[in-house]
Amino acid sequence: MKHPFTIWLILILLTLTMFMLGEVQPSSEVIMLVLMISAIKGVLIVAGFMELAGVKHLIQRGLMLYSPVLVLLIALLLL
Repeated sequence: MKHPFTIWLILILLTLTMFMLGEVQPSSEVIMLVLMISAIKGVLIVAGFMELAGVKHLIQRGLMLYSPVLVLLIALLLL
């Protein structure tokens, strides 16, 4: 874990941003922005806190792609 406090702080700020976006009138742009922030948070959690240094590269890449692919599928279902 390189900078756990910085990653934690970014995650908190992104969570607060998502909360603030959730309070506005829902629109497709707001929903897509919240989904993108969710994907970014997922990647930050995998990269910063899952300790994947000794794991095979295929597993690392699979976990790094999990959140963005899941968010993309959700976005496609909402369109």
